[in-house]
Amino acid sequence: MKFNIDKLKHTLEDYSRILEMIIVMAITLSVAVGMIDLFKYGYLVLQADVIETYSVFQNFLGYALLLLVGIELIFMLLFHSPKAVLELILFVIARKMLIYAQTMEDLVLGAIAIFIVFATVHYLVKDEDGHLLRNDEEYEGR
Repeated sequence: MKFNIDKLKHTLEDYSRILEMIIVMAITLSVAVGMIDLFKYGYLVLQADVIETYSVFQNFLGYALLLLVGIELIFMLLFHSPKAVLELILFVIARKMLIYAQTMEDLVLGAIAIFIVFATVHYLVKDEDGHLLRNDEEYEGR
């Protein structure tokens, strides 16, 4: 009996794709259910008094950005593209800056990180044909 390594690799790849799709479906369902809480947060922002508005709105933004990170994670898992990974990183950095930044140093480092990601997308990320992605029209027009 001969052991076929290529068949094993193919089988493992197929099972990995199935597991990946199950994870994508779980994340999608969680984001959809999370939208209910996002609307509750929005209602709380409207009902908050002047003193509580800042903290309630900060919680609302944190939750909204967390849902957006979940959506970008779905795109990254589905498309496996460098652009999807970099967009996920952008949302994570933006969430960190808006919600958890305490000092000016945090904001400056976040801005530098965002600049690096934008520069990477602009100058280094290529499409399937090897052309640089300069804007979204080129990316979506494929």
